[in-house]
Amino acid sequence: MKRLYSLALLILPFFLVACGYQPIAYYAKNVLGNNVFVELSPNMENPEDSVKIKDAVNEAIASRLHLNLSSKENADTILKVDIGSITNSIVSSDTQGFATFYRVYVNITFSFKNRNKDVTFTNGGYYDYAASLNNPIVTDNNRSNAITQAAKQSIDKFISQLGYQNLRLQYENADGSN
Repeated sequence: MKRLYSLALLILPFFLVACGYQPIAYYAKNVLGNNVFVELSPNMENPEDSVKIKDAVNEAIASRLHLNLSSKENADTILKVDIGSITNSIVSSDTQGFATFYRVYVNITFSFKNRNKDVTFTNGGYYDYAASLNNPIVTDNNRSNAITQAAKQSIDKFISQLGYQNLRLQYENADGSN
């Protein structure tokens, strides 16, 4: 069994290379360039969480897309991140009617200019969190963590859309249209 597992691990990279697999970082570099500056339009009701969302976007650009974060002057692309709305809804309540679980929804708009075209994607994400009836600080911490996790869902969707955007650019270049 161990030998079969080792053989599968040896063959898998050859299969991925042979089928033309490219990681999403390859496509993102074609769309965004090497140097990216992230410009934040915060949600004024949640400024601290907006900064955490920007940090999550920066982390995704650096670690998942393998692009460089740069100053605005040296950037190939200025990625504008607009935290549209952050809303909560009750998911569950106890027998006395007190909320015990909430769901937070986050909407983020990502926009940038690519080859003199404005590209905009609006994505949402959600995450559930527990409310503490005994300690509101715990509830607030859970909410903040849930906002970050919901934002990461939105960022994941954006990264997938970059791959699609690259395919569109390749199609337009092959077609000869702009």
